Amino acid sequence: MRTFRLFALLYLLTSCEEKFDAPVPSEDTGLLVVEGVLTNERKRHLVKLSLPYPTQNAQSQPATGALVYVIEDSTVLSALTEFPSGSGNYYTQVGRAVAGKVYALFIEYKGREYFAQDSPAPVQPLQRLQYTASREGYTLALNPTGQDPNYIEHTINWQNTGACVAGEPCEGKVIFYDLKTIDVNEIYKPDKEAFFFPKQTTVFRKKYSVSPAYKIFLRSMLSETEWRGGVFDVQRENVPTNLSEGAVGFFAVCSVVQDSTLIE
Repeated sequence: MRTFRLFALLYLLTSCEEKFDAPVPSEDTGLLVVEGVLTNERKRHLVKLSLPYPTQNAQSQPATGALVYVIEDSTVLSALTEFPSGSGNYYTQVGRAVAGKVYALFIEYKGREYFAQDSPAPVQPLQRLQYTASREGYTLALNPTGQDPNYIEHTINWQNTGACVAGEPCEGKVIFYDLKTIDVNEIYKPDKEAFFFPKQTTVFRKKYSVSPAYKIFLRSMLSETEWRGGVFDVQRENVPTNLSEGAVGFFAVCSVVQDSTLIE
């Protein structure tokens, strides 16, 4: 009798599925999407400007022709240059963010002005790289350390090894977020497919510090993306931003430490 009830329940659940092809309405919100991270690395830093997707699965449209400036404390540090023209990618002059300073982003686009600011938090040293071996290869393991929120970006490359097959990708990227929060939807988040790599792979790591405002943004962003779909979900809502009205995204300033490890 119990088996019959189980099959009856499964039948009811599957028989109620019906295709629904209603058009999804789109709305021109007029929002500007901003993605920018300054670090203490001496380089040209990127600020990407785009417009929201008009429809599902569409390509983002670049916000081109904007005037973009980075301000350190009260001094205009750099006027950003769009490159290539029409891409929506704006680059600073070669420089680095300094701890203890406040950095502001100023944007003028189609007659509107936008503003954001952030300050780099200190970053704690990297610990020894953690990884495990199996029949499929090696895989990275998250080893939370320290007390400050951070995330670590791993660039994994085995192009110069015998395991690299022509025509197939021989590199990848893995990011571990350690925001020092206790979120039930993170603990019970959906499983992700493990990323395996062979011997003689080189792993380049960058550890980014996270300011209090950036932590709030990342936590909300992860709740809407990587942590969604598990046993416990949060109510959907807009991800917070440090940008002024009319813009979404985040302008972050981080301290970075980096190293590389050869998997022998």
